[in-house]
Formats: sequence, structure tokens, C-alpha cells
Amino acid sequence: MEFAKWFGITFLERSAEELDAAFAEPARLAELLDAVAALAKDDPDAFFAQQYLLSRIYGIHTQLPSGDTPENSTVLHAVTRRLEQDTIVAEDGYLDEELISSSPEDPEQFVPWLKSVVRQHTVFKHPYYHQFLRNEATEEDFRKFVLQESSVDARFDDLLATMQVGTDGATKMEIANNFWDEMGNGDPAQVHTVLFQRIIEHFGITDEELKENLSAEALLGGNLAVMICRYRNLFYEAVGHLAVAEWLAPDRFSQVLHGWERLGLPDDGITYHRLHIGIDAHHASGWFANVVKPMAGDAAARRAITRGAFWRLNSSGRYLDRILTHA
Repeated sequence: MEFAKWFGITFLERSAEELDAAFAEPARLAELLDAVAALAKDDPDAFFAQQYLLSRIYGIHTQLPSGDTPENSTVLHAVTRRLEQDTIVAEDGYLDEELISSSPEDPEQFVPWLKSVVRQHTVFKHPYYHQFLRNEATEEDFRKFVLQESSVDARFDDLLATMQVGTDGATKMEIANNFWDEMGNGDPAQVHTVLFQRIIEHFGITDEELKENLSAEALLGGNLAVMICRYRNLFYEAVGHLAVAEWLAPDRFSQVLHGWERLGLPDDGITYHRLHIGIDAHHASGWFANVVKPMAGDAAARRAITRGAFWRLNSSGRYLDRILTHA
């Protein structure tokens, strides 16, 4: 397989110096980037390889290392940018430009318009949550669900910390309030990533499973979140993405809670979702009022916010469709 030839087990385990030396010849680097670009073709295996590689690279940038990594490699940077650009092109291909261009210029009207658009999207009250998890899912189904959700939920605090860089005023305070809630308001036992880890431990999900068993759509969801929080030029996309995620979460998690209690699973394992039903409703309200609406008066920011919202809606819809199909 071409992917294995270029991105075998040692590709991301070299130091930056070693990786750059291995592709010092321009022709060899060009071959490598051609192989990366080939992953953008319309093929499920290529799509998985693309998102898996990007996820592994983001892991290098977001996790503390145990040895040498290629984090500062110019070759790795070139590969990353190619993967990111192709991911953006693919997501933009799902956008309804006519709908996006119809967003109202008045900030007072923009938020109700955006919420109305979300309500009309297929992902709103998706049957995976409202029918399957709520009424039909077994404990094994919940295990699979938690495994896939780990691509974002297991590191949401880091995303917020990255997102706030460069902000100020009400925007920074809104992110800070959200982050402090994620930190359990100063109680280490109530840090939300710790609470999510309890669910992982309940199901006996191993680190190897977390690394190797995510679907391409789950990987994409995690990668999009990292990308838009990492780069300042995608900040407004992150604003729209988070607005949708926070607004949809309480209803979704209510269905998770209902299904969990239906199965009589341990109460300690559902604390994370139970907390987020109330907390995310509060966050969404503050986010729309204090971040989205003040920014929506600027045409470029308004378009980027809408773009990010649809990236979230569309990618989440494909993710949920897939796991429902494979349930």
C-alpha cells in the first residue's frame, strides 16, 4: 500500500533532524507530498488514512513527548499543511454557499437566523441520539459510542486553552468561564476530562483502542476541532463551530443520560454527561450573546462563523450517520 510505503511506523517516530534529512532532496520531498495529496481522492480507505495521519501529527503537537519527536520538522509542517488544506477543501465542498450568503447583516438577526438554520439541518435531533441511544442501545453500543466520542471530549479543555490565545475582553472572559467549568471550578476530581476518563475506565477501553479504533469520521471531528482552535486565521470558524457544539450538546446528552439510566449502568459513569446538560446550555447562551453577536456585524467574521458552524453540522451529520449505520 502506498500509504504504508511513505508513512510506516517510523515516520512520526524520528527526530525533526532525522525526518528533514530523510527528505532533504527536493524530488523526494515532492514525491512525499504527492503521496499526501493522493489521500484526498474520493475513497474511504484514503480518507481514513488522511485523517489518521493528521490525527497522529496533531498528537505530536498537543501531547507531552516521552522522547524525540519531529514536532519542529519542516517536512512535517509541509505534510501537515497539505493535509489541512485538503481537509478544508473537502469540508467547503459540503457548504451551501447560497444559504451562507443569505445570513442577515444585522447582528441582532444573525443569531436567530443561525439557530433556525441549525434546527433545519439533518443533524438536529439526530436519530442516533433520539432513537438509538435513548431507546435501543446496549451496553456494548454505549462502549462504542464513548470510544468514538473520545476524539474531542477527552481533550476539550486543551482546545479552549488554545482557542483563547490572542483574544481579549468579553470573548476572552467567555472562553475563560468555559475553561474554568472544564477545570471543575478548581476541584481536581471534577475536571471534565477526568470525569470523561471515568467512562473510559468503566468500559475498560485501552489506550491502544483509543489510538487505533476511531472511525475516519470521528478522526475528522477531532482534527477539525484542533485545526480551528490552533490557527488564529481560523478563529472565527472556531467561534461558529463551538457555538453549534455547545448549543446541541444539552439535548444530545439528555438522550445519552436516558439510555444510560434505562440500562441501569453505574451512576458514576454518567456524571460527565449529566453535568454538561446544564453547563453547556449556559455556555451556549453566553457564547451567542457575548461572542457570536458582537462579531456578527463584520461581514468577513460573520461568513467565517457561519462556515465553522456548517463544518461542525455537516461533519457531525456524516459521523452520526456512519455510527448509526454500523450500530
